[in-house]
Amino acid sequence: MFIAQSSSSGSGFTNLVVIVVIFGGLFMFMSYRQRKRGRERNEFLSTLKSGDEVRTYGGVVGEIVSIDDEYLVIVSENTRLRVVRAAIAARVENP
Repeated sequence: MFIAQSSSSGSGFTNLVVIVVIFGGLFMFMSYRQRKRGRERNEFLSTLKSGDEVRTYGGVVGEIVSIDDEYLVIVSENTRLRVVRAAIAARVENP
């Protein structure tokens, strides 16, 4: 009886270690993916230039007129908008 109880408590510790290792691996994988997305996003934002047609997260589509370190000026339907660089969602590809 006592032998079975002592082996099950050791097994419980082993199970706990396995669970911690699995969650640690998941955390490392997820943080790696997040860093990769951040790098790709920063690279995309750094390649923007005047004349590119872009879409903001708010849904505004326009052409970049000027670029600052933090802001972009885009023209959409004869309206000039000054937006934060981080508000650009994607470059619009014209067919």
